Amino acid sequence: MTLYAPQALEIIDQVTRRLAAQHAPEISEPTVRALVLDSFRRYRHLDHPSTHGRALAAQLASDRLEALRWAARRGRPLPPSFLFVCSGNAGRSQLAAALLRATAPRAARVMSAGENPAARVLPAVTDTLDELGIPSFGEYPKPVTPEFVAAADHIIVLNCDDRLESLDGRAFRTWSIMLESTSGRPGMRHTRDQIAEHVGALARELGISGA
Repeated sequence: MTLYAPQALEIIDQVTRRLAAQHAPEISEPTVRALVLDSFRRYRHLDHPSTHGRALAAQLASDRLEALRWAARRGRPLPPSFLFVCSGNAGRSQLAAALLRATAPRAARVMSAGENPAARVLPAVTDTLDELGIPSFGEYPKPVTPEFVAAADHIIVLNCDDRLESLDGRAFRTWSIMLESTSGRPGMRHTRDQIAEHVGALARELGISGA
């Protein structure tokens, strides 16, 4: 994806106008444009077809703006918000977020992200969530950004070997769970079940256990 190609610049302008209109007047258009540009830059390293990379960048910009709005409401009574982090945001953090969404109240904010996002969510993740009737449609690997960190009340890191500089000094808890993706669906199922135990314990601890 060539960021400064004429077609890319036109798409960036279109995305900026659309998101600025959605978030006016709380977020200024220059702020929206800066986030859109940064979101497009963050996907330049991935080996995507250009249209897919641009779609991911536009979705990332939208998610970051929603996180900004959430963080700006601090001080008001809000449902809890969660951020799950792993290396690639393609396996463990995606499973954890999906499992908590299926348990927590609908108003809770649950996000996942990765220090070095992969190109795609692992197919076995979707398969093993489908077995439980938990939707994962629309999920995509995304980077840890300042907006996601600021919007989170609870940050959970799953076996991430990176230095986690993106967490900017925020406190977080760590779950020691290995990604057993090399053994296909059975291995991913085992990873899913381990994460489900941790998610259930977290929900009970915070008093948000539902389904």
